[in-house]
Amino acid sequence: MKLNWCCVPVIVDDDTTELFLMPAPDEVAEQQPAFCVTESTADLVSQDFARYQPSLQRMAEDWREAKARVMQDKKAQKLTAAS
Repeated sequence: MKLNWCCVPVIVDDDTTELFLMPAPDEVAEQQPAFCVTESTADLVSQDFARYQPSLQRMAEDWREAKARVMQDKKAQKLTAAS
């Protein structure tokens, strides 16, 4: 079963210790957001998606903003090193 919440893939991993976990943004340009959840969390959200949707959207937006900052910092570091 392939899940997507708010256009973000969901990775079911029962070793996840938080309710919703997203990888920290890094300097790899191809990195994309993903929700890492347990199977029970995935089932719970699927049953009442409308309830969780605003929080999930906010998490995805926050991740994308953080990723943009990481990439800007990387670009700035390259420019500083080239000077």
